[in-house]
Amino acid sequence: MIDMTPITASAVFDEPYAADAYDEPLEDAIARHRDQLPSGKTDQQGHFRIFDIPDGRFFVYVAIADGDVEHLPGGDKSRASYDAQELRGHEKRIQLSSRPPPHAEYIGSTQCLECHEEQAAWKQTGHKLAWSRPGNPGPHQDFSQFPDFFEALDSWIEAESYEGGTRLEIGDYNPEARGNVKFKIRLADDERVEIEKIYADIYFWKSAEDGEYYISVENRLNESDPASPAHLKIEMVYGGAVLRQRYMVSVPESLGDRQGIYTLLQFHPNGDDRRLTHNRRVWRDYKFNYWWSKGEDGEYGTPDDRITAPAVNENTIQAMCAACHVTGYERYMDEETGQALVRGVNDPNGAFNIDDDPEMDEVNVGCETCHGPGSEHAAFAGLGENFPSHMVNPAYLSVERETAVCGRCHDRRQGPGGPTLGYTQPINEDGEMMPPGLSRHTMITEYSVTRGPIPGRHIWVDDIHSRNPHQQYADYMKSGMYRNDRRMVGCSDCHDMHGGTGFRRSLVGDPDDASSPLCQNCHAVDINAHMQHQLGSEMKGAAGTRCVDCHMPGTAIHGGDSGRFGRMVSAPPYYDALTEEINAYLQGDINSHVFDVPRTTTVGVQGELPGNAMPIPYTSACGTCHDVSEIQHK
Repeated sequence: MIDMTPITASAVFDEPYAADAYDEPLEDAIARHRDQLPSGKTDQQGHFRIFDIPDGRFFVYVAIADGDVEHLPGGDKSRASYDAQELRGHEKRIQLSSRPPPHAEYIGSTQCLECHEEQAAWKQTGHKLAWSRPGNPGPHQDFSQFPDFFEALDSWIEAESYEGGTRLEIGDYNPEARGNVKFKIRLADDERVEIEKIYADIYFWKSAEDGEYYISVENRLNESDPASPAHLKIEMVYGGAVLRQRYMVSVPESLGDRQGIYTLLQFHPNGDDRRLTHNRRVWRDYKFNYWWSKGEDGEYGTPDDRITAPAVNENTIQAMCAACHVTGYERYMDEETGQALVRGVNDPNGAFNIDDDPEMDEVNVGCETCHGPGSEHAAFAGLGENFPSHMVNPAYLSVERETAVCGRCHDRRQGPGGPTLGYTQPINEDGEMMPPGLSRHTMITEYSVTRGPIPGRHIWVDDIHSRNPHQQYADYMKSGMYRNDRRMVGCSDCHDMHGGTGFRRSLVGDPDDASSPLCQNCHAVDINAHMQHQLGSEMKGAAGTRCVDCHMPGTAIHGGDSGRFGRMVSAPPYYDALTEEINAYLQGDINSHVFDVPRTTTVGVQGELPGNAMPIPYTSACGTCHDVSEIQHK
């Protein structure tokens, strides 16, 4: 009864939304076949009986009665199917997730850890480190798993004046350039990237006076610009645990002195300054055009161009990003300026004060982001198992609801409010974040105006694999792990959301060891025999070959383009960007969660220039060592 119709990006995104009928495997199956399914109802003590179970295999799923506001559907027995013989005459104790009541309030992770101190390793996860004060992290941020998190700050030279900092040059605005990389940028005097017209000098420096980090912009086109040089204080850095890092700055008094925080520039540790394609290098433009005002003739690059502040809600993290990055997210509008601002839950160990009160707030993903507001849970704590937990436990949800908890943010949907206020945020018409535990159907109908990544833009032309970041959920729904007749696998089967595993991305096993429990818990496979069967070769053998090399290729790319060289048709150095595109395949940064093995014959690979081809195993990890034309594959 599980509908295994393949899911494509178009089936999710485009009318008539064909994937709606099968993108929630259990709930959709029940909707289609409810009258045919053996079932029973609980009494007031929760006891139930199911009679006349026919032969076959069945998932055990708990539907919630109308009016039950305390529980969420699914149950901990809904993940694996059981043979009828395992069910007839046997008792099953099913644990359900509770849910916070409507009046519950956020209390902050510091209070949660008072009772759940065993989850303190969560402080080491990328979820908790995403936004951080440069050089001054919050008490609940532990960077021990990411020793290179702040490596880019080495470019911020301590100085009395901005002129003592690291200087970069930016110019050659191109409105047709893909995404948010409209300018070329280079370290000063690095002429490997040609810039015909330099607009501004950019300085990275740490003030010897106040200890703050600044990005200063000096207008090279217009020496009379009253805003030049503009000294933009870095309030927070975004990223560093997972690849790129962006710099989020406040507007100085000389440009208007607003409360909003805006992105500017990005550092890409996987970039490579040997690349002649400018957006594959280490330092990249990121929406610098929002900080630049055209001259009076309406054209960029004229002597009367000026440094300016972005439009009030354009490119601000409060309007565009905060729903996924602030625990206890609440949006409000500043009546005087029209600016969208946010509040977070007050927490004495918060990393940043983002709102209009004097207390620190819990920016980043806290306990209550995934479990719901905790005031009622804390009120009943210690009263025993006869009291409801009033918290969401994702392990007791059906797999489609557990993955939706993560899919709220690890997807690319737009909420109401357009590309500014609704930018890839799981919010509704009232600007509210979707609570954990609700269905995918609710998410894409009430908390989205687009249902996922846009085919052909965020998805490669094969209509399956992601080409952009934070789309793991969109990939995962297309996998056989999400929908099958044996065992539904959720995010928590591979990732420990509370950290402490010692493996990257908080994985439950070592991804570099094909014999580790990460894959072998479900797939008892002889690695050498598997490779011999599939490839006609054992390659590096079981000790050196990773499952992820073939089954999780990096099809998606951070920041628009990867800087890492993949398979070379001819080796560098290259002498112009076009020659590089013809000769160097990409290695993608972000592992695909489709778990298939895309081939050289896949649409988007075959017949494409190497620099434009979708990264796959044969153009990435395998291709760096092997002549891929000689590899047999089925």
